[in-house]
Parts: sequence; C-alpha cells; structure tokens
Amino acid sequence: MPFLMTHCKKHPDHKTETHCKLCLEPYCTHCISHPLHLCEGCMYKVGIVILIVMIAISFMAWMSVI
Repeated sequence: MPFLMTHCKKHPDHKTETHCKLCLEPYCTHCISHPLHLCEGCMYKVGIVILIVMIAISFMAWMSVI
C-alpha cells in the first residue's frame, strides 16, 4: 500500500514515507530506526501484551504443578 509523502509526527520539518505498522502514524527515520517499524507507543503496547501473556503462561504452569 503506497503512502504519500507526509510530515513526521514528532518532527514536522521532516518529510517521510515511513509509517508505524500498527497505528499508521507517519514517522521519520530518526524516530523509527529498528527493523520492526513500530513507533514508541506501539512498542510499549506490544511489550505490555507480551508481559501479560508470559505471566498468564507461568501462572498456568505453576497451577498444573501444584
């Protein structure tokens, strides 16, 4: 899906075609430099979901041992 050239959300003076893969907000290469192409807010959300899944799995593992 081609995006038009837009301005970065955090740096309005930078033009960019890069967008976050989850929220589709435009970000320049200074804001998103990792290979997942997720903005900072989405990275925190993904991290929280992974943490909750890990806690649920460990809880289920402990309950089956007892």
